[in-house]
Amino acid sequence: MHYLFTLLLLLSGLPALAQRIVLPDGEYMDTTSARSPACARAGWARYYSVQGKYPRSSYMLAREAQAFLQGQKQGYAGSGYVTFRFVVDCAGQRQPRVQVLQTTAQYQPTHFDKALVEALYAYFQTLTEWRVGALQNAPVNYLAYFTFKLKDGNVVAVVP
Repeated sequence: MHYLFTLLLLLSGLPALAQRIVLPDGEYMDTTSARSPACARAGWARYYSVQGKYPRSSYMLAREAQAFLQGQKQGYAGSGYVTFRFVVDCAGQRQPRVQVLQTTAQYQPTHFDKALVEALYAYFQTLTEWRVGALQNAPVNYLAYFTFKLKDGNVVAVVP
């Protein structure tokens, strides 16, 4: 029983693995739908129309993301951008269906190592301070992006 408890404690510190689906038109993570019934009739906007930028500084987010990667005790490689495209509902909750966009530093489509993308996604899942978007004083769902700029497998910038 002691071994089982110890194993559960060790596993609880690991990032959760996400469902990953690669299709010809794109790559997706956590394709489940968990839409709030209250937001089903809410309007739609893009993040810049509703001041939906994540409330922490890009500098701080990049430092946190890099520290998170280092905590995974793996070596990563690659330079370019990994972008998560997702919806924040009218209650300020990030929805689980996330599209993954990956490009080289020259903005050419690419695929980074699966472990790197999953580690970035695990960090992304820790972010819970999404803002409620509103247009004309009515809450709306909004489409948002979160981009990690990578250089030699390290996070050097984040664009929330």
